[in-house]
Amino acid sequence: MASITKRPSGSYQAAIFVGRDDEGRQIRRMVTKPTLKECKIAIKEIEREIEDQNYSNVRNIGVIAWIDEWIKLNKTRLSPSTHATYKIYSRVHYAPYFKKMKLKELTEIHIRKFMAQQLGFLSPTTVRKHVSVLNKIFEEALKDKNPVRYVKLPSKAKYTPYVLSEAEMEKIHDTIRGTRDEIIVLLAAWCGLRRGEIFALKPDDVDWENKTIRVDENTAINDEYMYVDKGPKSDNGYREVVAPKYLMGLLESMRKNWKEIPERFFTLRPDYYSSYFAELIRNKELPPIRFHDLRHYHASWLFANKIPDQYAARHLGDDIQTLKATYQHIGADYRQDIDDTVRGLRDEPHKKARVWKLKRTMQ
Repeated sequence: MASITKRPSGSYQAAIFVGRDDEGRQIRRMVTKPTLKECKIAIKEIEREIEDQNYSNVRNIGVIAWIDEWIKLNKTRLSPSTHATYKIYSRVHYAPYFKKMKLKELTEIHIRKFMAQQLGFLSPTTVRKHVSVLNKIFEEALKDKNPVRYVKLPSKAKYTPYVLSEAEMEKIHDTIRGTRDEIIVLLAAWCGLRRGEIFALKPDDVDWENKTIRVDENTAINDEYMYVDKGPKSDNGYREVVAPKYLMGLLESMRKNWKEIPERFFTLRPDYYSSYFAELIRNKELPPIRFHDLRHYHASWLFANKIPDQYAARHLGDDIQTLKATYQHIGADYRQDIDDTVRGLRDEPHKKARVWKLKRTMQ
């Protein structure tokens, strides 16, 4: 950054910021030229020298040192959960591969080998995430020398959520009926709440009279690996969900047993509960089912009962495009029914027209 002033003699003087000293004071380089144009040219040359010097210094930094520094510098720009995720990427995936390599040694072939190694034990979608983050980090340091810039990322694996059958859901319900887990499971399976939304629920989120649950917070992990409450994943996540009478009855029974009003309904860590749920239904003659699959079950129930897309999207806290992209296979039978109805509606007028023409002919 530079500032230009015109001197009494008619020449132009620029003060160019070139850095700070050990005590944090600004260091400026002064340059004087006869004309404004020459002064601006001189500024650009000096700034280019500074940029080249900075680039040279950055390239001597270790790959992992730069990754960790970038994550640290961007802490305020990233959400707590994203910041924590990037730190995990660095420790678990980047550090074991890049080790003591310096940025100046990094080439496209290193990135390709990293991808190949990752694809040996991770899904293409996960590897895409790891490499995309590297691209963002290296772009800031290496600019057009970024070796990730022209690497073709692995194709995204098509995601198809597992949808429980009614029999599977009934078996799960029988397993946890009458326990604390029944409420948690039914909030996901009967109301479509996400895990983080369930464990962020507080007593004043329930409208006991109107039998609704307000969803306005989501508990997520921060960069210190602690769970904190924040807003929902998107603006669509803010919503009120109608709860079935049976589930409201369970919540009311829970409330009656409180000696004092708690801060929230459930105090367990969400990640712990996902593991606990998997263990809970193990050996129940069920396929591997994740806790999040209960939400998919609820989406399938909405489709099966021919709930309009607009209502279903609002109920689940999704936009319609996301809803259709994620659950399009679930509504196949429902759409088939609509297709058949439409075919019938189109055929019927033609049938009536033919009958009317036949009558006119016979008269």
